[in-house]
Amino acid sequence: MKCYDENYYERHEDDMPDRCFLCGDLSGGLSVVRHIASMKMVHLCGDCMTDRMSEYLLDNTRAWKGKVGKTDADEVVKLFKRKQGE
Repeated sequence: MKCYDENYYERHEDDMPDRCFLCGDLSGGLSVVRHIASMKMVHLCGDCMTDRMSEYLLDNTRAWKGKVGKTDADEVVKLFKRKQGE
């Protein structure tokens, strides 16, 4: 397995991090999955992932890098810490 190859985690050129790759719905619960045919990473909502599970797979070999997701996670941690301090 080539986990350390940057191309191994290439995002599909038409993928938008805030929308489902298949249906285009805006969703807060998108999963980053691998499109098996192209081997590229995309964002899918739960319904599309369930409906087309034979075409996509969860790939958790390493954390998703980049600002998308990390920024959201950092913001959640800040909010949690603020709530704990109240």
